[in-house]
Amino acid sequence: MAVFTINSTGEPEALRVLESLAVTNASATTTVAKAVRVPSWARTCHFLLNVTLMGGSSPLIDFALKGVDPATLDTTHVWNLGDWDGITQLTSAAAPVLVAVDVGPAIVADDTGSATASCRYGVMASLPPVIVYSIIYDGTTHDEDYTATLEVFFRN
Repeated sequence: MAVFTINSTGEPEALRVLESLAVTNASATTTVAKAVRVPSWARTCHFLLNVTLMGGSSPLIDFALKGVDPATLDTTHVWNLGDWDGITQLTSAAAPVLVAVDVGPAIVADDTGSATASCRYGVMASLPPVIVYSIIYDGTTHDEDYTATLEVFFRN
């Protein structure tokens, strides 16, 4: 059992840059999994994964959101938000690819995405007190390169 680190940045509460990836010749497949506290006033949120570079023999990126028990923040107490199991695995980003994920109780569920183009997902779920995000990038051939950022916008 691992405990998630809470991402706390100096960004305004409504907007946070959660991750900045700059990986050259990935040495192994890597998972970045952290948690972000949801402001008590927020009713919806918008995650934006901005992938500006994927290079090498077999670059792959996965991204998912989960709820977690805020008392434990551990990997054994997580669930898929709105039964959403993550994006369609990204297989290339010849140009910047923006993957948007809207989450909220009135969001229309939409699990149709793209492996190679910008797309939007909708997750119909109430916001839990803490959201876990995970980005997995492949390093199987040790020549994969990635540049990306992950941001979240909370809305009332």
